[in-house]
Amino acid sequence: MKAKIAISTLMILLLCSTEQHAQSFTTGLTVGASTTSVNFSDLNSTLANTIKGNNIMGVEGGIFERISFEMFFIKPMILASYHTGTIGFYDNSGNNFKSSDFNYGKTVVPILFGVKILRYLRLEAGPVYNFIYSSNYSYDNVIKMESSGVGYRVGGNIELKRINIGVTYQGLTNKSYFNSNAATFSSPNELIFSIAYCFRDRI
Repeated sequence: MKAKIAISTLMILLLCSTEQHAQSFTTGLTVGASTTSVNFSDLNSTLANTIKGNNIMGVEGGIFERISFEMFFIKPMILASYHTGTIGFYDNSGNNFKSSDFNYGKTVVPILFGVKILRYLRLEAGPVYNFIYSSNYSYDNVIKMESSGVGYRVGGNIELKRINIGVTYQGLTNKSYFNSNAATFSSPNELIFSIAYCFRDRI
């Protein structure tokens, strides 16, 4: 709920500034490292109701375009990420724990709305679309993962000339509304640390 309020507030502030002409366009490259938990639900399997994994580590990298309106900005991004860790579940007896190595790759497309404050600090938030293009685990007969989903991203970064250092919190859910055989997959609490390089502004 707090994330939704923050996103709504930033969007309203940005819309209020659209009467002014865009001042600059800034292209940048970003890389980051993350940690998250994952959860599979709606499995429709006799083996388990849910499968979970903690301490899933990830890396991401991509490009962004920042469109500035005075102190406000819009920042669309295109990112590729890769995650790896261990997932597991207790069988229906509740006594036997089964685990598997797990890795997946995805394309992430955030559209962030933000504000620049205190000269060096930028706060940003917005919706995110993601698409899982590869996955590997031992439960192929249990999990049919939904590949596409949506979520949100909230964070901030500090500008050190052309270098930006950022911390971001992201939550994503891939849920099928049309295929009852596809499990819901979520990474609800991903924490991302990133560094970006910004090229020269263009008017």
